[in-house]
Amino acid sequence: MYVESYFQTAAYLYEQYDLQKPLPIFLKEYFKQNKKFGSRDRKFIAELLYGIYRLGRKDTTLSVKERMLIGAFLSKRLPLLFFEKTNANMASLYDSSFMARRKWIEENYQILFTMPYTCSDGISVDDYLQNLFSQPRFFIRIRKNKESIIRKLKEKEITYTEESDTCLSFDVDTKLSDLFPAGDIVIQDWSSQKTGDFWHPIASEKWWDCCAASGGKSISLLDKNSKIDLTVSDIRPAILNNLHTRMQQYAYGDKYVSHVLDLTKDILGFTNKKFDHIICDVPCSGSGTWARSPEQYYFFNEELLSNFQIKQYTIAKNAISYLKPNGYMFYITCSVFAAENENIIERLKSENLVDMVSAQLINGTERKADCLFVAVLKKSIIASR
Repeated sequence: MYVESYFQTAAYLYEQYDLQKPLPIFLKEYFKQNKKFGSRDRKFIAELLYGIYRLGRKDTTLSVKERMLIGAFLSKRLPLLFFEKTNANMASLYDSSFMARRKWIEENYQILFTMPYTCSDGISVDDYLQNLFSQPRFFIRIRKNKESIIRKLKEKEITYTEESDTCLSFDVDTKLSDLFPAGDIVIQDWSSQKTGDFWHPIASEKWWDCCAASGGKSISLLDKNSKIDLTVSDIRPAILNNLHTRMQQYAYGDKYVSHVLDLTKDILGFTNKKFDHIICDVPCSGSGTWARSPEQYYFFNEELLSNFQIKQYTIAKNAISYLKPNGYMFYITCSVFAAENENIIERLKSENLVDMVSAQLINGTERKADCLFVAVLKKSIIASR
């Protein structure tokens, strides 16, 4: 296809897309219905479309085509030849650093790159924006048989980076399907793996993963100590079914009890337990993962942020009522925004519900991983009365 055709198709898709489904699924369905596009065509069209979403809703008079080109130039996932055919100045700066390319765009297109909301401590706007335009990595956590895993990777000539003794990262397009026994590894982002450093389960302790999703953190918890008394819950039955499948895969099918719960509503009496520890990974903007889903960045707004704050506070407050006196809650988001992180903690503290032990933004930008916020909260003595 000609370059101009790539822009025209990407512009058409931009007009059609309104977050009705994840962008990769939307594109897959479109290309399945339009088989005239070859693999290179699909890549070029997708990168132009992703480019405009990575820019976000900047206050600009630039055309759709110009915004696509700028976004693709900053992410640099299209070859030099593409820019030689579309913009000679961009082609001449193709091998420059991200900061140099960004500065040139700011000066020549009057675009100001900022974050829409205040970030939590632990990440700079510059680092976040560079990560937004970078290609995220793919991560696994090694549960056992590391030597055989490394040997197999070398035999298959699969390139990897050893991020830690139990964490490996790969290019996002790496295929590992059926390469290892199911129980040897867990697909889990580096930052999500790091949350496990915050908990140290002891046998017979009562733990509750109250927004468990597909169970990544619960599996991490049981890998540390499978003799705890674990309860998991989520509002979505389908995703709990996914959790059940994964728990069976890792031989933990009888190591927990589960509940379908909406923690934004009254959950009085769902259990007679009081928990020693609660993992509270609340729904959030996902801004710490927007490098993987920039369409979410583009469509995010103040109303959505406000709705998330209400959910986050309500879920945490309801969960705290099931925490033992002096018990610990691990409040987690995959957001970099203080409004969803420190601000929620401050509200819980101001109502004497918890005392803060520590708070940290796990900054995955250097590793091209996600960013997560973790606060360790202790149930307030006043709240326990």
